[in-house]
Parts: sequence; structure tokens; C-alpha cells
Amino acid sequence: MTCIMARSSSVQQVRALYDFSGEPGSAELSINAGEILTVIRDNVGDGWCEGYNQSRQSGLFPAAYVSDIEETSNSTTAANAANTANTAANQQSHQQTYATGDYWDDDWDDDSEIGQTQAYVPPVQQQPSVQSTHTTSSAEYGDNLSMHTVHSVIDKAVPNVPKKNNKFSALVKSGEEGFLLSSKLVIVPELEKVYIEEVESGRFAWASTSESYSCVVTSPKKESKLKGLKSFIVYQLTPTFNNIQVSRRYKHFDWLHERLEEKFCFIPIPPLPDKQISGRYEEQFIEHRRTQLQEFVDYVCRHPVLSRSRVWQHFITCTDEKRWKAGKRQAEKDELLGATYFHAVQCPDTPLDAIKIEFQTDAFARFIQGLDPVVKNFMATATDQAKKHQVLYKREFQKIGQCFTALGQALEVDDGGRLRGGRLNQALKDTGEAYNEIGRLYEEQPKYDWEPLADKFHIYRGIISSFPDVVGIHKNAVQKRKDCERLVSEHKMEASQLRELNHRTDIIARALGAEESHFQTEREIHINQTIKNHLVEQINFYQKIVNKLQEALNSFE
Repeated sequence: MTCIMARSSSVQQVRALYDFSGEPGSAELSINAGEILTVIRDNVGDGWCEGYNQSRQSGLFPAAYVSDIEETSNSTTAANAANTANTAANQQSHQQTYATGDYWDDDWDDDSEIGQTQAYVPPVQQQPSVQSTHTTSSAEYGDNLSMHTVHSVIDKAVPNVPKKNNKFSALVKSGEEGFLLSSKLVIVPELEKVYIEEVESGRFAWASTSESYSCVVTSPKKESKLKGLKSFIVYQLTPTFNNIQVSRRYKHFDWLHERLEEKFCFIPIPPLPDKQISGRYEEQFIEHRRTQLQEFVDYVCRHPVLSRSRVWQHFITCTDEKRWKAGKRQAEKDELLGATYFHAVQCPDTPLDAIKIEFQTDAFARFIQGLDPVVKNFMATATDQAKKHQVLYKREFQKIGQCFTALGQALEVDDGGRLRGGRLNQALKDTGEAYNEIGRLYEEQPKYDWEPLADKFHIYRGIISSFPDVVGIHKNAVQKRKDCERLVSEHKMEASQLRELNHRTDIIARALGAEESHFQTEREIHINQTIKNHLVEQINFYQKIVNKLQEALNSFE
């Protein structure tokens, strides 16, 4: 059995079955097959455990990659029974809470981030995918997800790093085949319609139907309720089109993210900041999270479809508690989700060149495949540089400073023990202080160059990682069209049905093309500006170092 069982506060030891490499800069713990781990918390959620190894290094690791040291069939059966009972109890509790209208406020009031899904799960050794046959709502985070994962692992005995956002799987469930083949007329409200235009031959773009705007994330502060028993951080959001401030917590962002992913299967949704187990109320962490949330908000505001979606507009404008809850429940009951939302896509009826589109799609898929590992490595490098600046480089320059200072102090005393003042001694001390200052500059610098770079590429890492699933939607539609062409040739399907399917396949192709164009625009404009800003800050940084050294040199003259 895995380490995810019924809720327990007791410490538990497990053995690692497989190697796992934690993502650099995250809360993940790298483990080696065969080593003994101590589980601190086995209900972190989404198939993750929290614990530490024999070197006392702590972090998160996949539950499916470990097993109890003492494993018996009886304990397995008991754990499964406990999981089933807890799942039923949690589902009943969720239904009762939802019915009473307290679902939003009470379920997550502790602002806990356990049980919430990772924005990105790093690649590990290739293993067959394990998927549970169960699905859960956003209110059933925590144990339910973990229990579903453990049932899957026990049934198939194959390890799997839990990963969210399998858009293609969600799309199949929400009815891609139904969209392609159904003759049912779906009524789409005018506000839900999105438009695609052909900007040039074979290139498509989302048509902008409203003026652009931005939204600022500011003033994070710690608040509490229930006489301080439950604490959370509140961020203020202010859109430029009305300048009315709204307050949102991280859990609200997480809820919004789920809604966007459910609704827009053909749009890669930018990731949120990674979840945090501890240190969530430290000032430095709060400010960094605010910066990452700002990157998320900026990307959504720039997107022609996401920026005008009803759930997003509700998120950034609603200030009334009752209207907020009503709008939230309306979003959760939305029927235009996944493949069904393709009915809302409005585009020309002109047939596309199927061979040309397929060639372009394959080329884009290869581009994304090559870009994905490079962007991940780029972000890891930026994160690594930030840490080195703050610790390693700072320490090295301060060592140099100490050497110069020590030399100046030693020269102050001659062989007879008499103090000897002089310009040289003072100049050496000034040089030592200059290197100390350079060390402090290194410590402060990452927040101006390397951290913003990492935050920007955190967004694009998530976007790029999601594109293969979006491309897979089109590939599946193309395959369905080929199957139907064969059926028509065998007189098992009407030609009129095939024409309708071809038209809907073209809608999917145009949506993919529009999203590709938006990504290319992002690359040309915003990534371009990000690198320029980074280089400007680097130049300023090294200019400050030159100035410090110049001041030290002047001390000798």
C-alpha cells in the first residue's frame, strides 16, 4: 500500500520504490530507490506525501513511489475500507455544506494549500500512466483525491507522479465526439461567443471585441477570522477599466484557475504560483507570490478570449458577497465547457486545406516539443542564479573583503608594536569595505533581474507544457474525420454528415491556429521586453560594481 491512507497525525516510515528527481527551487524532495523516508503528513493531496530522508532533508514526494516498510494484505484491506468510508463521508459533508450555502467560505478558510494541484509536475522516469476512474469537484481536494490515487495504484501497481490538467482526457469526457458528430443545435449567448478572423492566408487570430485593459495586484496583507484561529493573505486587484478594488485570496485564484481550465480546453491556461507547505506568511514569500500572481493576471488580461470571459470578469469586478457566491455557483454550473465551448467559436465557413493545416500543426507541435525542455532549463538556470547571488556570490565577495581589511589592519602595527597610520592602510580597509558592499549588491540584485525572469518563464513553462494537449485535440478531430471519410466511402455514413464534421474540424483547426498566433505575439512582444529589462538591470548592476571598485581605487591616490 502507499503512504496515503486515512488522515493520521502519526509518523510513518516508508521505503522508496523508484528514483524521483524534485524540481529545483520547489518544495519537492528528491528520493532514491531503496532509501527509508519518514512521512510527516500523508494527506497532502493529489498523490503527494510530505516527509524527510535520513539526512533530515524534507519536502514533497509522490506517494506512488513509496510503500510501507511493513506491508500486509490485511493492512491494505483496512486502509482501502477506511479510504472508502472517508471518501463517502467527505462527499456527504461536501453536499451538505454546498446545500447550506457555506461551501465557499468554510471549506478553505484556513487558506490551506495542501490537496491543491501543482501548476507543474516535473518529468520523471517514463512509466505507464495511471488514471483513476473517479473524478472530484474543487471542494473535494484533500483526502478524496489522495484516496482515488491510492486505489488506482493498488489496482495496477504502477507508479505515477500525479499531474493535473490532462486537457485531452477532460475533453473526451466533455464530448469532443459529440461536438463533431452531433446535429443538435446548441444555443450560445451572445456574450459567450468568440470570433476568429483570418489575418492572412492560412493564419488565424482571435478577434478583439473590446478595448484592452490591465489589472494590478497590490497590497497583500494577513487577515484572520474566528478570533485569529484561521489566517490568510488577501491581495487587492484593481482593473483599469473601472479602478474599483476587489480583495482575493490565493484559494480564489485557485478556484478561478480550475474554472478556466474546465471551460477553455483549447487555450493553455497560465499556471499559478507553485503551492507552498510552510512559510506562507513570511514577508519575502508573500511579495514574491504577489509578483507571480501579477504575471498570471497580466497574461489573462492580454488574452483576447480569457480577458472577456464571464468568470474572469466576475473574479476581478465583484465586490458584493452575495453576488460573488451567486456568480461562483453559476460558473460551476456552466454547460459551455470543454469541447462544448467550440459551439461558441464563430469563424468563416470557408473550407480549409486539410493537408496544409495538418502540416502546419505538425510543425508547430515539433516547435513546442523542442521549446519545452529549453524553457524549463532556462527557468531552472534563472532560479539557480538567484540563489547563488543571494548566498554563494555574496559570501565569496565578503571573503575577499575580509582579506583586504585584515591586510590593512596588519599593516597598522610595525615590528616594534607601534601603530602606524597612513593612507595605504585606510585604502586597504576601503577596498575591503568595497568588496563587502559588492557582496550586498549580489544579495539584493536577483529581485531586479533573475527573479522577474524566472517568474515570466514560470508562466511560459506552464503554457508550453499545455500545448501538446491542445494540439492533441486537433489531431483527434483529424483522425475522426479520416474515419468518417472511410465510412462514407463504404456507404455507411451520409456525405452531408461528413461535410458538417469537416466544418467543425475546421473550427478546431482555426481555434488552434488563433491560439498559436497569440502565443507567437506573446513571444515577439512580451518575452522580448522581459529579456531587454533583464539586460538593463544587469548593466545597472555591474555598473554599480564598477563604481564601488572605482571608489576603492581612488582611495589609493
